[in-house]
Amino acid sequence: MQELVYKIDNWTIIKLLGGFATVLMLIIGFAYKIFIAKIEQATKYGYDKKIEEIKGDINRSNNIVDSITRNHLSSSQKLLDKKIEAYELLWSSILNIRDNFPPGIFLVHMLLIDSEIEKPDAFADLNNNPKIGPILRSYDRDDEMKKLIDNGKSLIILKPYLSDSSFKLFNAYQVLIGRVTHQFIWDYKHSKIYVWKNDESLEEILRITLTDKELNYIKDLKLNSLAALINLLEYKILQDYRINLEIKETTTDTIEYLKDISKIINNKA
Repeated sequence: MQELVYKIDNWTIIKLLGGFATVLMLIIGFAYKIFIAKIEQATKYGYDKKIEEIKGDINRSNNIVDSITRNHLSSSQKLLDKKIEAYELLWSSILNIRDNFPPGIFLVHMLLIDSEIEKPDAFADLNNNPKIGPILRSYDRDDEMKKLIDNGKSLIILKPYLSDSSFKLFNAYQVLIGRVTHQFIWDYKHSKIYVWKNDESLEEILRITLTDKELNYIKDLKLNSLAALINLLEYKILQDYRINLEIKETTTDTIEYLKDISKIINNKA
């Protein structure tokens, strides 16, 4: 055995080592490829897993956004429906108040100019008139006031959906018709004719919702001033109605509107 070992020369050893190195390198190379493949597989698995996690987060976020959007749209629609209901009831109440305004009282202010209403024998002229006299004498103050007051009761529950200005305008309208009705019947029972322009308490209430320019213009009218005042309040309520429901509103100045209405009313009269 020793002889065999001694007979192996250096070249043989080199060749043996070279062959072994080659085999070793092949083994190492193969193992490296397997190792790299494992790493790539593991990396890919981790990458895909991360992507799936991100996708999951995105989907959850989208679902939350969709839910918030749906809830917002639903809430907005419910709010809009309530506002529409409130303003429809508001306008319906306005029309009921107008309809319940005693026609005899309105007729007096439609037909007579200021000087005729304020003359000393105005009551006698009206009371002795065979057509208008019996109508004016027939009005009961309590009955007429009840008709006007009942119109605003159902609106209270929807007040949160009305603008402050709309509710103030409604109150001013109700007070105007109610005050004129109440005081006219009261004064007529005492043989007097009520003149709304001389009512300081009513004027204070009107100045809450009307500008000085608007109120002064109306008070300067000699004929149909009460009708012009009623129309102005209705016009302002409608303007507020359109603004709050985002309906395109007209831009007519209130004084110009009053002038147009006065022309129409006076021509009809």
